[in-house]
Amino acid sequence: VTEIEVSRDSVSLESHQGKPSSDLKIISHSNEIISSDEQLGEVTVFAGEITSPETKDSPALKVYCISSIFPKELSRGHHTFLSAFGYTYNEALKFYNLAVQYYNNKSLLSTHQKSWDFVWKSVNIDVDNSDFAKTVKSSLFFLLSAFPHFALQIPDLENYPFVFFGVSPGSLGNGGDGQDYWGHVFWDQDLWMLPGVMLLFPQLVRQSILYRVAMLPGARKKAKTNGYMGAMYPWESGRTGIDVCPGAIYAKYQQHITACVVYAIRQYVYVTGSWDILTEDGAWDIVKETADYWVSRVEWDGNNFVINHVMDPDEYHYKVDNSCFTNAAARLNLLFAIEAAGKLGKSADPRWISVSQEKQGIKIPFDEKLRYHPEFDGYTQGTLIKQASVVLLGYPLGVPMDDDVRRNDIIEYEKCTDKGPGMTYSMYSIGMLELGQLETAEQLFKVQFKNLRPPFRIWNEYPYAVGCTNFLTAVGGFLQSLLYGYLGARVFEQFLQINPHVMPDCSNVTYTGVSYKRERFNFIISKDGFQVCHTTGNAFQLWSIVDKDGKKWPLVTNETVSLGLGLYKISNFNDYVII
Repeated sequence: VTEIEVSRDSVSLESHQGKPSSDLKIISHSNEIISSDEQLGEVTVFAGEITSPETKDSPALKVYCISSIFPKELSRGHHTFLSAFGYTYNEALKFYNLAVQYYNNKSLLSTHQKSWDFVWKSVNIDVDNSDFAKTVKSSLFFLLSAFPHFALQIPDLENYPFVFFGVSPGSLGNGGDGQDYWGHVFWDQDLWMLPGVMLLFPQLVRQSILYRVAMLPGARKKAKTNGYMGAMYPWESGRTGIDVCPGAIYAKYQQHITACVVYAIRQYVYVTGSWDILTEDGAWDIVKETADYWVSRVEWDGNNFVINHVMDPDEYHYKVDNSCFTNAAARLNLLFAIEAAGKLGKSADPRWISVSQEKQGIKIPFDEKLRYHPEFDGYTQGTLIKQASVVLLGYPLGVPMDDDVRRNDIIEYEKCTDKGPGMTYSMYSIGMLELGQLETAEQLFKVQFKNLRPPFRIWNEYPYAVGCTNFLTAVGGFLQSLLYGYLGARVFEQFLQINPHVMPDCSNVTYTGVSYKRERFNFIISKDGFQVCHTTGNAFQLWSIVDKDGKKWPLVTNETVSLGLGLYKISNFNDYVII
């Protein structure tokens, strides 16, 4: 929608066409009057065809656009212009006429505003620092805008379904040739962006998992091509599920994405309690076949199972052996396959159990003398790294370790982290909050803002407006630092754990609509304590919050409980667990 307000008698408009696209070939272009009661003047219609399909067998994808024509001159007053897109002419026309219908009813803007008002009132993170609040709102807005409309309440849209192809680090495809990730889907979706919306909009996470289900044939093909069993997810995927990564070394060695896909499924199941996504929507096939991949990928070295020749999340090093993160994520993949098999009444493959055991299972490099995790076999402490890697063991993977090891992993790697992608420092901050190091956590938390661009508070990939623009991976990291850092949320199958702290430069923080097991909870946090209120859910289920000493407070719907800051677990009475 483009709106122009003319405050004088008339203005002239000039049309400036950009360079012809190398990706899209225009196959038809015409002006016409749409025969409809809902028309909004003359429109231009063009059809384009993708010049390079993902595979030689893929049909050439077509896209249609119906757009209002901009006249050469505009008179005084308010002018509205619309554009609609679709895979067919009829689909584009359907969306165009829907927009015209809103326009004729004078509800085009109000529908948009009401939909976002619904989001902010039902699910939100509010702070009493107005400047910081703008950053939180803009971050949620940019990330949510990359997902389907299921988080919004927009009239009639249920009758206008469309296909979802995941979330790319650069949001919708944009930028010049080779820029902003081309709309491809990476591990960023599963490990960085989805956790940022998981506790607020789990229905959006489900759509992303269904995308991974749809792309499973491509993952099977990649595993088979590389001589492995099961499913090996491509480093970059698009419409067909084959690997569309333009860099050969990344496509070959970046293998942790396979485990990250299952991590997102695991967290979704824990947050929602919806194990049926495995049986009814095909996600079990992902869990099983990725576990099969890992047991075919490992080798036995006489002491442990090892995974050699990979690229760590720290992309400065590749063809390394036993990446800490890759191995730990693969083990978690296998453990969830075993758990899911038990839930579904299936038999876990004995190889899954053997490879994932704590002793003599997958090797997790550890230096007992220096009390830290080397990033991979042969890593020298202090060597420059690109981005978060070992720090991800504590959170999000939840690898058990002593506090001194967790602290050393954060301190040692933060010292040698390059000025890299914006999501890294969210993880250092979260780790220090776990350890109760609030001042250090605040310093690390604020490093993220070097990647924030005024005036619209868009996150850049690198500091000072360098790299991918509207870098949603950084948005996901920032939102995780709010939800899993300052709220202290950790999601388990039987309970939701929180350890709240007030955010820097704020006196009060409100989390509205935090979702767990299809229930909603509100939290208001100050320096003196916090309040929790169970707002919506099943009236026949009894919920409670339990402190570290086992003291329990019932959470009656719409009644507020006030507590001191500290570690707590929220659970259904039937799942009651003492910390």
